[in-house]
This record gives sequence, structure tokens and C-alpha cells, in this order.
Amino acid sequence: MTRFLRPFLLLLLVSTPLAAQDHAHSDHEASLGGITVIHAWTRATGQGEDAVVFFEIENAGEPVTLSGAEASNSASVEVVGATMGADGVMAYQPVGEFQLPSGEFDFDPNGLGLRLNGLTAELKQGDHFPLHLLIGDGELQISVEVEASDAVAHSHAGHSH
Repeated sequence: MTRFLRPFLLLLLVSTPLAAQDHAHSDHEASLGGITVIHAWTRATGQGEDAVVFFEIENAGEPVTLSGAEASNSASVEVVGATMGADGVMAYQPVGEFQLPSGEFDFDPNGLGLRLNGLTAELKQGDHFPLHLLIGDGELQISVEVEASDAVAHSHAGHSH
């Protein structure tokens, strides 16, 4: 009997951490059709200022248009791209609608992001807030995590991979 029970127990031990990993990761992931957004984050900043949101995106389907986003904590949201000014300072310029290619794509500090203009409240490190992405004919609500004001990437603190 032990011979038959041993493989079952081994499977149970191996699969338990995977189930915990999926659960811990689910708060940082949202999907709409073939689109999955993972690890949305921004930097801590003050009320009245602007913030740029970054995330990883996976598109398992055909290319689709990201036409913008909406957030209750800002006056407006726009798709922006990073450019290096002549003075050596990084700035973000509006790019309008963006075609999300099939496959994996990152919105990161050196590329594309979603700029929240005119924040109505301070963004404090550790806070989360909802952001609604306008993708194709649908809307995808994601949760954005606020990182330190000098963050260069999502910290992955508080969840495992």
C-alpha cells in the first residue's frame, strides 16, 4: 500500500508550492481575452504631479490597439514614450494609440508607459490603485502598485515567483 501512496504524496508536496505561487501572483495579474497584464507599478509621487505606470503584457492573440486608460486618481491618462532630451534628461512624450503586438511586451521606464496627468492624491509607496486599460473594444481593470520614488523596476516584494 505504501508503494501506491508514495507517488501521490510526492505529487502533493511538489504541487503545493506551485498552487501557493499562483495565488500569490494573482493579485498582480489581470486578463481580457488573450491579453494578460502583469506587475503594473509606478513611482511614489505627490498630489498634482504626474506619474508613469509600467507593466508587462502578454498578447496570446492578434495585435490589438491600446487606445488609452482611465484612472479615478488623475485628470487624464495617455500612452507615452521615453525620449532623451538634448540636456540628457529623460522625458515622456505622448504617442497616441499603440498597437500591442502578439507575444510579450514591456512598458518600462526606458520605453513606453501610461502617464497619469494631474494626480488628485499623493501616491505613497506600498499603496495600490485601479487603472482601466482601453484595449480593442474592451476594458481591463488592473491594480497598480506604488513603488519607491526612485524605483527603476517592479520590486516583486510581497509575492513569490
